[in-house]
Amino acid sequence: MYSLGLNIYRRRWAVVALWAVLLLIALPLAPRATDALKPGGFSNENLPSAQARAVFRDKLDLTPISFELIFRSESHSAYEVGFTGNLQNALAHIGARPEVARVVTHLDDPTRVSPDGMSVHVTVGLNLDLEDARDFLEVARPLIESGDLELTFTGGPPLYADISLSSERDVRRAEMFAFPLSTIALLLVFGTLAAAFLPATVGGVGVMLALAVVALISRGVDMSVFVLNIVTLLGIGLGIDYSLFFTSRFREQLAAGDTVEQAVARAQATAGAAILFSGVTSLIGLASLMAFEFMMLRSVGIGAVIVITAAILAALTLMPAVLGILGPRVNSFRVMPAFLGRKDGDMWGRLSYWVMKRPLQVAVPTVLFLLLLATPVRDIRLGTVDATILPPELESRRGFDILRDEFGLLTQTQVPVAYVFSDAEDTDPLSPGNLDRLYAFGRALEGLDGVTRVRSIVNVSPDLDAAMYTTLYRVPEAVTDVGVQTLLQDSVRDGAVLFLVESDVEPFGPEASSLVSDIRAFDPGPDAALFVDGGSAEIKDVVDRLYSRFPIVAGVVVLATYISLLILFRSVVLPIKAILLNVMSILASYGALVFVFQQGHFSGLLGFEPIGVIEATTPILLFSIIFGLSMDYEIFLLARVSEAYKRTGDNTAAVAEGLRRSGRIITGAASILIVVALSFLVADVVLVKAVGLGLAIAIFVDVTIVRALLAPSIMRLLGPLNWWIPRWLDRLLPRIDIAP
Repeated sequence: MYSLGLNIYRRRWAVVALWAVLLLIALPLAPRATDALKPGGFSNENLPSAQARAVFRDKLDLTPISFELIFRSESHSAYEVGFTGNLQNALAHIGARPEVARVVTHLDDPTRVSPDGMSVHVTVGLNLDLEDARDFLEVARPLIESGDLELTFTGGPPLYADISLSSERDVRRAEMFAFPLSTIALLLVFGTLAAAFLPATVGGVGVMLALAVVALISRGVDMSVFVLNIVTLLGIGLGIDYSLFFTSRFREQLAAGDTVEQAVARAQATAGAAILFSGVTSLIGLASLMAFEFMMLRSVGIGAVIVITAAILAALTLMPAVLGILGPRVNSFRVMPAFLGRKDGDMWGRLSYWVMKRPLQVAVPTVLFLLLLATPVRDIRLGTVDATILPPELESRRGFDILRDEFGLLTQTQVPVAYVFSDAEDTDPLSPGNLDRLYAFGRALEGLDGVTRVRSIVNVSPDLDAAMYTTLYRVPEAVTDVGVQTLLQDSVRDGAVLFLVESDVEPFGPEASSLVSDIRAFDPGPDAALFVDGGSAEIKDVVDRLYSRFPIVAGVVVLATYISLLILFRSVVLPIKAILLNVMSILASYGALVFVFQQGHFSGLLGFEPIGVIEATTPILLFSIIFGLSMDYEIFLLARVSEAYKRTGDNTAAVAEGLRRSGRIITGAASILIVVALSFLVADVVLVKAVGLGLAIAIFVDVTIVRALLAPSIMRLLGPLNWWIPRWLDRLLPRIDIAP
């Protein structure tokens, strides 16, 4: 690393020129990063519920993609001519489009009328996938002339369109807050314009480069729109953090009497080595997201790897080159005294000595306090996103609220079940033998816990037995009951029958998951199969798939991180301590997540509506981000402690010196990242708010409690054991020194 620093200094103008060329290439590409990004990505086509959706489409002709139109009149009820005439005129053109598979109104289904009789909701089924359906909305809107009726668009495609637009706005809004606030924080740390703007500029360059690469990759790989938020958050935060650490060490070496060349080389050998290893630990944590088969997590992992790599390269090449050009001028344009100066460093040293004089008295209550912060995790409930992640003023969200509050939809659990007899298309579900099997299945469904109603051709009335249904459907064309005719038309095809199971349990609750499991456990026979779809089934499948893999992924991340720290610090014990402390920070952030976003505390202040669950990908996402970022600060601290220990051999003195020299700069770096994370609280999308708040709390807890109190107290209790490593292992490991 020392030699690398020397080479960069001697070729500093060439390095800056290369980065200038990269920036010129990136500038036109970065704004186009949103063009090919996709909404959603919280499910997967390999899930049982997704496979069931394909069966519903192929066997029952049920289109999986649709949107809802809500029509309302203030002067006419739903069945008056003034209402129906306007409605038919509004739908005349849209129904004739080849993209439209069906249009279902209250004239087909009377349950689509609101209790006050002044509103109806219309379902428009599409022969399109979600991406094409979202684009079709631009075509559909001009075709629907509602006349005197008030019209609201909602449902899947409008919701996903609004999520995409909101995510883009959230990124721009966060950047507007993050960059100026981060620059102010840097001014407080350094006190000079030159030193403050340099990390901010390098961080911005890293973000631009990362967005340009994302724009290129997204042309060939499906990537979630949420990658923008993560790339921006990590790019600004880590880019500035790494540059801040490098600049601080460079200024320290200049103050110690080094030449500019020596200061660059020694900063590279010390701060640069720590940046490289901290970046590697962040890469390990966030690259793990690519192990999941969900587009949202996978694409965020790809974006995070890109932006962290860009931040590392900028900090280790562009930063030393620019500092080599500026030299002592990095201290130019002083505008204020450094808020965190050398005396503050003495405060950190005094704090360290105070802690280490009473390690047990500090460690025990600190651990208990962290466990208290994590207590709400016991009540965590995992689910998937719905319209409530959007602000109430958006049209799609308003429509969602209308369907829920006025029509009573979306509040109860509905589980659609396809009973498929065989692969043969000519299997008659209405044959006597098949009707007997369907009847038995319908009764079994009615007997399940929590089921309030089953809608199917064999659940028309409790007064009818199997023989009566056989008689009823002997000549299906002769059935005179309109409701039964509708059931036959909508739910029966060759080889397949639809059952709709309704329950009063919460769609996101464990009871709904149990209901899905109970339905799937039913044996339809050797020549038949059951396919279960619906929101509750999808939630169960998503959670099961995610958290069956999460322990393995987390274990690999922990092991890889341990090996990296083992090589860096040549200690068996310190990596274990670092990992355990990281887990404490993560659990604290999880507790805050449940307390705020699941239980709803401070929801009014933060501007969101709690739905009683945590989106299933959020804990995994936070684990990957926090594990890497918390390890950054641990590495920066231990790097200084290790330098001092190699020089003095005194564990207590080394910890004190390490904390004194790194404490103020870690505090400054953490404050910047907290500012960046909190800037995402102004986001419209609740998921983005949750990630921002969880990250900010984790960093705050990590720096103020874990690093300042728990880390030094544990290192004092461990004493020389901190640095223990078997000789045979020491000989086997590659040697990477963090000092010249």
